[in-house]
Amino acid sequence: MWSPTVIETPPVVLLVDASRNLAGWESEFCDRLFTAMARRKLRLVGAGSLRVSEPEQLNSHRQALESASCLLLVGHGENAAPSAAGELRSQVAWLKANVAGPKLLAVCSWQDYDPALTEELLKAPTGLAPLALAQKSPVTAREAGLFFLKFFSELHLHSGNEMSGRMAWFSWSKAKELLNRRRLGGSFGLRA
Repeated sequence: MWSPTVIETPPVVLLVDASRNLAGWESEFCDRLFTAMARRKLRLVGAGSLRVSEPEQLNSHRQALESASCLLLVGHGENAAPSAAGELRSQVAWLKANVAGPKLLAVCSWQDYDPALTEELLKAPTGLAPLALAQKSPVTAREAGLFFLKFFSELHLHSGNEMSGRMAWFSWSKAKELLNRRRLGGSFGLRA
């Protein structure tokens, strides 16, 4: 279920696009997701998704990273370009080593995923991310977009000045239910 974890800030989302737009549609999709979140009046960092191609580029965006209480990192899984899955893992490692928590960390890779990274994220809390979301199956862009839009909308709606494990679990349940109602097979796990 959920832990007594509480992050004592309201949900403020930073969408980090680490896809390098390898297939030519990913960055546009991130822009549409960001716009949809803005239309729902979610608290967001920046005027659009933050695009990075290597972890070191995050260093110049420290203010944005510190301003966010929720980091949504999207990239590629194992079947993408040879180094894409490793790059996503490197982005997560850089965030853990260089960004102060506590934050909610959500990680999504297009089409395929790295089960070891998912297990690592969902297994035990870290200083950066006492709350974490990661996919447990390959997901399409549609599944990911619907899930994260619903998750963050519910979290925003039901979290005042803090995010609790209970509210993260509730938001995850609502987003999971949405995918089930639409007969979409994508699966996401939560550590709350």
